Amino acid sequence: MNKTTASIFFGIILVGLVISFFSLRGCGEKVELTIAPLATVPPDPDDEDPTEPAKAETSATAKGPEAKPDAPVPPAPATPDAAAKPAPAEPVASLFKSPEAAMAALAEKIGSKDFKAFSELAGEGAIEGAIQNEVKTLIESPDLKLDPAKPHVEISKSAEGLRWAFNFVPANPTASVAPRQLYTDLAVMPGEALDIAKVSLPFTLTKAASPADAPAAPGAAPSAPVPAAQATDALTIAHAFSKAVIARDFATARELADPTTVTDERVAALMIAIEEGKFALKADRPLVVTLSRDDITWVLARVDSGSMASEFAVELGKIDQAWKVNGLTFSKVLSALSEAAGAGDVAYSPIVEDPSGGDSLVLYFEFDDAGLTPRTQRQLTIVSDILKQGAERVIRINGHADALGSDDYNVNLSDRRAETIRQTLIGLGVKPEQVVTEAFGAAKPRKPNFLPDGSDNPSGRSQNRRAEVLLDF
Repeated sequence: MNKTTASIFFGIILVGLVISFFSLRGCGEKVELTIAPLATVPPDPDDEDPTEPAKAETSATAKGPEAKPDAPVPPAPATPDAAAKPAPAEPVASLFKSPEAAMAALAEKIGSKDFKAFSELAGEGAIEGAIQNEVKTLIESPDLKLDPAKPHVEISKSAEGLRWAFNFVPANPTASVAPRQLYTDLAVMPGEALDIAKVSLPFTLTKAASPADAPAAPGAAPSAPVPAAQATDALTIAHAFSKAVIARDFATARELADPTTVTDERVAALMIAIEEGKFALKADRPLVVTLSRDDITWVLARVDSGSMASEFAVELGKIDQAWKVNGLTFSKVLSALSEAAGAGDVAYSPIVEDPSGGDSLVLYFEFDDAGLTPRTQRQLTIVSDILKQGAERVIRINGHADALGSDDYNVNLSDRRAETIRQTLIGLGVKPEQVVTEAFGAAKPRKPNFLPDGSDNPSGRSQNRRAEVLLDF
């Protein structure tokens, strides 16, 4: 090998070495960059999910070098997840989309006899402490169950909210257990959602305890008092009064009404009109609140007979902090009865103004007859119920006749009509000294017996063939 060839050979080797050096250096840098991330320590399985930065940060803070085990740890700040799902300190009542949904949810708890779950769903404070035992007994009673056909019904609707009621019936149809109701008031919340505002019991008139009453068993818990008129709201009183009128329960109706503004005659007249029309409270929403204030409430009681519908108005006010019925208007009921009578010759106005003051009940007779119609018999049953409330109660019966016939004949006819009523009341259990009669013949007509042209007025005469019953209590 000559000198020139040797120089070329060693030159090629030198160039190869240089290239190899730089190539290996470049590969080393790439390997270093690639390995570094893989060398990172993997997360501890006991730590929070690393995909949630807020939780990872909280965990790192708690385990960091600055943590002092003996020092009190301040509360951790709220995380996004906790803000989305707050955990209330106390249970709160659920909101419902409809009253039916709310009642169905409560009915489920009643069906399982679970008072605790019922009260929790109703919410804290919904059941007043004074009636909790009574409500618990009602819900857990083995003798009562929700009516399968109609477990709950709407009672009323107002601007303030809705009142529904659960219908309890005997679990055993042959058992002598009275049906019961349990009120549930629903408040309208923002967004039209409904909240359970109050659970209460209907008003019940209870007799005073007497020495003859059986004492409670030793160690037995005292039962919660049934709500009294002084402790109930206006709507409860209006409902109780309306049901008493329908049931012809004069004692309860009288207890719930102010005697200084609502006379016995007016209560009895409303009962007579309701009975005559065979009215009952409507099953759904029988009450409509038209005005509700702190000291006055107006309620319409809706009634139905199957063939006709009507309503009467109940005005309530506060007397010594107790709600009382202080006004009654039932002209629509009387109008419905008149329309149902059509062109008949029997008048339908069971109450009229007494010329000497106050109101009088009116019983009507057929032409030239002193006998009682089935309608009059039913009306006198109501009057007798009132008189039997106390022997000191006395009524005065004034007999009347229309203008056909002689004066003597009409006086005698009106006297027989008054006496027929007296004897009927005595037969119903009224003491003879409680009934006083007087005959007026045709001397005091309510309507003209004849038209201005002198012709007969059958409609007017039908309202003059009557006996007026003045309740002088």
